[in-house]
Amino acid sequence: MLDFLRFQIFSPDKFTKLYIIALSLVAILTILGQLLVQNTLDNQLTDSWLVNYSGRQRFQSQKIVKDILLLKDQKSFIDKSFYLNDLKKTLSNWEKFHGVLSSGVLRDMGIRTQNQNSDTIRKLFRNINPDFQIISNSTHQIIILLEEGGINKQEMIQKYFDLILKHEMVFLKKMDKIVFQYDVEVNEKVKRLRSIEVYLLFLTFFILFIEGFFIFRPAVNAIHKYIIEIISSKTKTTEANNALQIANQQLEESNNLLKYTKEQLLEATHQRHLLEISEQKIRTITLLEGQEDERRRLSRELHDGLGQMLTGLKLLAESIRPDENHSEKEKKSLKKLKELIKETIQETRNISQNLMPPVLSDFGIEAALKELATNYKKNFLVNVSFSSTVSDKRFDKNLEIGLYRIAQEGLNNAVKHAEAKEIEMKILLNKESIDLIIKDNGKGFNNFKEKKTSNNLMSQGLYNLQERARLLDAHLILHSVIGEGTEIKVSLSFKKQTEPTVFII
Repeated sequence: MLDFLRFQIFSPDKFTKLYIIALSLVAILTILGQLLVQNTLDNQLTDSWLVNYSGRQRFQSQKIVKDILLLKDQKSFIDKSFYLNDLKKTLSNWEKFHGVLSSGVLRDMGIRTQNQNSDTIRKLFRNINPDFQIISNSTHQIIILLEEGGINKQEMIQKYFDLILKHEMVFLKKMDKIVFQYDVEVNEKVKRLRSIEVYLLFLTFFILFIEGFFIFRPAVNAIHKYIIEIISSKTKTTEANNALQIANQQLEESNNLLKYTKEQLLEATHQRHLLEISEQKIRTITLLEGQEDERRRLSRELHDGLGQMLTGLKLLAESIRPDENHSEKEKKSLKKLKELIKETIQETRNISQNLMPPVLSDFGIEAALKELATNYKKNFLVNVSFSSTVSDKRFDKNLEIGLYRIAQEGLNNAVKHAEAKEIEMKILLNKESIDLIIKDNGKGFNNFKEKKTSNNLMSQGLYNLQERARLLDAHLILHSVIGEGTEIKVSLSFKKQTEPTVFII
């Protein structure tokens, strides 16, 4: 029951609150002591200023008498103007400091704290003021007489000087009392500060004793007990964990054989799947190579066989000249026949070019793509721009054919399905890859899966692009926005690819 009560008293929340209160009290006392020290230091600076300048008042009054004595002597060869200016400056400072000391307003002298004169100091200043006024007024009169000049002024100067001498000694004695009183009051302030510091010190020690006895000591005892209980619980938990580990080890040993068999089965299934994919890829490549060989043969036969026959037919038709015996209808038919033969020859050439352009095998991918762009621009009235950084570099035959077929499919989709008017085609050779980019301003599309049902021709073209890229182990990226066009990018890395990827955005 006692332990439960201790836990309630020294619960984390309550202990935190008591800890904060205890530290706050210590902090408050420390701050108060620091503020008291800082304030006392400021006051000490002020008191030092007061003692210093009250002592300087005695010196300045004597300096005033000395300057007057030098100035009133007509036989002296001193610089009268210098000492007259010095007398004015000394008199001004003497009057200024007297006003500051008697009022206690030290702000004009650059002192941060203000001095509050005691009743004794104020009484002493009231007592010294008549002598101060007589000396001040007499000095001002002497300055005026000296500035006016004349021998007849000497009697008046001597009269005022005698008056100053009469009151100067009294002023010095009274000023000594003021300096002494300042010193007494400073000592009293220091004594009061010492007493306050001692009280604060004892109060701080008392609070720390109370905190240690009623807060920290019970808390440490409770924490010590809880630590012992935690260590005991940890020992029991460790023993239970050891027993559980032994049981788990036995279970793992019994499952190792099943796990090993399962891994073998999964590995065999994975290898068989990879083999099937590889075989399918080889069959597809072989099929495409057969198709390309057949296209090359058909292109050659069209060019060498049918092309030559059509060319002969064109020459024969060109040799026929209409004469006067032919009717107008026969002349039109003959003209139409010549145009038809010409169009048939051009279409045959286009078919031959599409099947297998000779420039691809003769000059490489750059020249073939450039010719392809020119043909589309001429036949479909579309602005097709082409740029390249390949510089007539040759690549593997299958790679060049694959890139050419992808370019054909991309241009065909842009012209026939996207109805583009501006097409940009680029082939870029980098250090680690070769990139083919086709960008148009056509209609675009949202989703490739939707196009499979709405436009089979277009979806078949996109499928062909994917298959060609996959067989080349290339990355294919399709990016299309409705009303803004489509961009096709095929990137073939010269490094070994783990698996080609297709992104449709």
